Amino acid sequence: MQLRFRILIKFTFICHLFFSILPVSAYSRPVLFITEQIPPLAYTHNGTLRGYNADLIKRIWEKMELPEHTIKIQPWPRSIKDFDSNVPTCLFPVGITAQRKQYRYVTTPTAVTVAIITHKKNEKLFDTPSKVKHARICVEKASSILPLLRKLGYTEKNFEFASSFPNNVHKFFKGRAPLIAGGISNILYNYHLIGGTPSDLRVLEIVKQVPNGFLFNNAVPQQFVDDFRKAMEEIVSSGEATEIYNKDMLYYSPSK
Repeated sequence: MQLRFRILIKFTFICHLFFSILPVSAYSRPVLFITEQIPPLAYTHNGTLRGYNADLIKRIWEKMELPEHTIKIQPWPRSIKDFDSNVPTCLFPVGITAQRKQYRYVTTPTAVTVAIITHKKNEKLFDTPSKVKHARICVEKASSILPLLRKLGYTEKNFEFASSFPNNVHKFFKGRAPLIAGGISNILYNYHLIGGTPSDLRVLEIVKQVPNGFLFNNAVPQQFVDDFRKAMEEIVSSGEATEIYNKDMLYYSPSK
């Protein structure tokens, strides 16, 4: 009986020693990363996720010594539902507007250029700011750029609402309104997807340069966000972020 007891004690000690030397993760649950088709920041090409933010995040995981996490690609309205859940979630790329600064976020060195765009055939119709201000604009109903447009003097009378960004571009393509508002690169990409020619589009007004970043919900541990930010700062200061950006911009073309 005493022999069995001594063996049990030794076994317990060995198990304790083994598990005590295993690395302990600071993050109790994996973080779900969600993106959508927002080229050149994140988009699929031949079934592979590419883009500046997509490549940047993989380098950040390496810096954090983490395995690659799951990345879901889905429309923005569905992503909002995930973000509002109890699942640790990060949305990217996200324009860090004033209303989104209530959440925790990490920015990249780049910005999203939000603009009002028209087709070249309509360009002469909007040769003054006043004419632009009185025109109809296709815009996503849940878009964070609506407050930016309202701040510039645009009202509900201007807006032709769409349920999603692809739907927004489709409405513009079909002529539901002569203008469209959104990130320039995103408009060009989606316009090409539905058969339009991106080079036919003209920028009438730059609304704002919005910081591009990653947005974390309340379920993500603070330690994870802090380590993510530290990894980002190291990548930026070393010049890697610029190298990643230049590589992706060299590869990307709205017509691909």
